[in-house]
Amino acid sequence: MRRFDAHALVAAMHGQRDYAIPKGWSTIEQIRVELNLAHARNASTRARDLWRRGLLERMPHQTKAFTGQCHMAYVYRVKKPWRSFAHACENYFAVAEDKVPAGWVRVMDYCAAIRLSHVALRARIARANLRPRYFKTSRGIAGLHRNAFYRKADLDRILRKAS
Repeated sequence: MRRFDAHALVAAMHGQRDYAIPKGWSTIEQIRVELNLAHARNASTRARDLWRRGLLERMPHQTKAFTGQCHMAYVYRVKKPWRSFAHACENYFAVAEDKVPAGWVRVMDYCAAIRLSHVALRARIARANLRPRYFKTSRGIAGLHRNAFYRKADLDRILRKAS
């Protein structure tokens, strides 16, 4: 068994270790500044959510605080095709959004195009016993919602019958 070497222990403790963040990666504090968030906890939660959605890459990295305390933290990098953390946040819901097939429309969009009341169209849909298909799509800034879509050809058909 080798003898304990106290000098080697002290040299290892005071060794100059590189705590620099790898090129292209960002800390939570840098993300907080870029997204203009008030607290690091907000940036940490946002970064974790983006990572879970697959918009960011995450790697554990040992950092050294200004106090000299070392700790492990995560550093993040934006995945392609996103250009920045802000760009990834803007497209947060677009990634999980369902792709609506061509020929399917929402009632409100169809009513706006043909200038008809949505109440009148919904009554005709109920009489024709049409069943919607639901797709998760974004509505404003509120996030993703299940929206009812109808085939445009079916809506055209029930309007031709009524007139």
